Order: sequence, then C-alpha cells, then structure tokens
Amino acid sequence: MSTGTYLEVEDLKVHFRTEDGIVKAVDGVSFGVERGKTLSIVGESGSGKSVTSLTMLGLHNTRTATVSGRLTIGDVDIVSAKPETVRRMRGKDMSMIFQDPLTALHPFYSIGRQISEAYRIHHKVGKDQAWKRAVEMLDRVGIPEPARRAKQYPHEFSGGMRQRAMIAMALVNDPNLIIADEPTTALDVTVQAQILDLLEDLQREFHSAIILITHDLGVVSQVADDVLVMYGGRAVEKGSVERVMRSPEHPYTWGLLNSVPSLKGDSNDELVPIPGNPPSLLNVPPGCAFNPRCAHAMLPGPCAIVRPELEVVPGDGGHSAACHLPVDERKAIRESDVRKVEV
Repeated sequence: MSTGTYLEVEDLKVHFRTEDGIVKAVDGVSFGVERGKTLSIVGESGSGKSVTSLTMLGLHNTRTATVSGRLTIGDVDIVSAKPETVRRMRGKDMSMIFQDPLTALHPFYSIGRQISEAYRIHHKVGKDQAWKRAVEMLDRVGIPEPARRAKQYPHEFSGGMRQRAMIAMALVNDPNLIIADEPTTALDVTVQAQILDLLEDLQREFHSAIILITHDLGVVSQVADDVLVMYGGRAVEKGSVERVMRSPEHPYTWGLLNSVPSLKGDSNDELVPIPGNPPSLLNVPPGCAFNPRCAHAMLPGPCAIVRPELEVVPGDGGHSAACHLPVDERKAIRESDVRKVEV
C-alpha cells in the first residue's frame, strides 16, 4: 500500500565551483518515490548518485555548490527552504545510512549515546528515556544483548554490527524517507543478505520510502521496486526493476548488465567490461555523454551532437530511456547481446 509520492525531484542540478571550472555533478535529474516503495539509483562512481542523496539532506556547502530545480520531501522544497528548516527535518523526516559506518560513527562516544542523542534532538525527553529508546532500536535491528552493546564503542563492533547500529540511528525517529548509500559495501555475502532483509522488514514496519544507492545490480533486483540509472550526472534510464532488468533500453544499462556474472551461464564465460572510463564532469562530452564508450553510437551523427532526453518507451508508460537509437534497433541488440538479471 502506498500513500502517494513522498519525494519528488524535478530538474535537479548540483554544480560545484572549482579552480578548474564548474563540475556538473548532477545536471537535470527528475524522479519520485512513494512511501512503502524502494527506488534504487545505480551507476558507476562519479555518476552523481551520492551527490543527489546528499542534496536531499541539504548537506552541500553553499559557498561552493549551486543547487537548482525542485526537491520536495513531503510538502517542503529542500532547495528553497531555509537551512534551519532542513536541519529540523534531517533525522526526523529523512535520514541516511552512510556507506562507511566506521567513519560516520564518532569513535569517542558509545553507540548508545550517539543513537540516544539523535533521538533527543527531535523529542523532548530525558537521557534515561532516550537511552531506553536506543537500546530498543539496537534490539530491533538484531544486535544481541543490546543493553550491554549500547555501552560499547564503534571499534568494538564488527562491520555488519556497525551497519546495523547505523540503521538503528537512521530509524530511531521513524523517518518517512531513508537514504541508504551503498549499505552493503565491504560486507560479506551472508551479512549483505541479512542487512537487506532487515531493511525490507523495517520498511514494512515503518512504511518508509527508501532510496537505495548502489552499483550492485544483484542487490537492485532483490530489493528495489524501481530503478534510476545515472551516467555523467544525468538519468539515462528509469522504470520498474522488472522492465529495466529484463528489457533494458540504454546501451549503458546493457553494459552494466553484461558485467554481472550469471549463475545460469557457462562458468568459463568472461565478464564483459564497459570499455573506457566515465567522463570528467568538468568536461562532459557533447551529445550523449556515453557516446565515447558506446559500441552502438551513431558517429558522426546525433549521438555526438544532440543530448538525448528521457523518452517513454512505446507500450510502457512507466519505462523511459535517453538514447538516439531507434526502438526496433535497440530491441534487436538487446535480445541478441544483453544478459538478463533475474528479478
């Protein structure tokens, strides 16, 4: 069950002023997510995923960053809101699970103190009640002996336990929007599965909207409802996880899928990497930013001249892609050369 779009992003641009020029980290991205749903943002490092997520929390330095467009959480536009308004929302209306909990958690304070302080910021309660709430959340995320472990410090927790503690801190105020930035990075496969199952269980309990930022398409196929594929600071494809994984429309998405090992294929088959490197966001190629790495680019032609916009795939109003290749040609290439990921 959903209650309508909770996060709405329209033409979001985040540009950074540097000595070398303007870095167009995010350059006109639009998407939305409903409560109770999970949107996964995928792409290589430097595609703009994390910058987008930090913008949702209002964490960019306004002295070097220029943010434009509209980013509405609930009924508040984060882009135009006063910093104090965004600060009051941070942790309560929207919260973030950071990629590396060892650096996100303060090494000098106990886990329980950090979680309880996050609770007291938004609730007028005493230290004892806040501590009790911290212990309850540690228990809720599956940490054994939570009363004892709450007194311990981040370095006394394993990687998986620190990630659970981060989730407890992110959820202590029952936020409506949770942003998870690579929440399973550097964790072994078993712990990854536990963390993803935990997020799903907590989403059902709190009915939160989740933005999951990852490069792991296996994770996407397991937990996401919708997918946004980013490249060079822009969205190149978006749609339901089933449509994007089974019928991808953009050559960059094809490359991501072909780089994923298949459990059903020949074990001797080599992975197919995407050639070249992601573009510099200081000097994004004209036309389609992916054209220097695309085996199907029409060069010379529109791929090198005209920047493609997201267009709805015929017959599927919920699936769109930014590609100059004709739809029939994309279909033929996809059916012959692109690996599918089970969802």
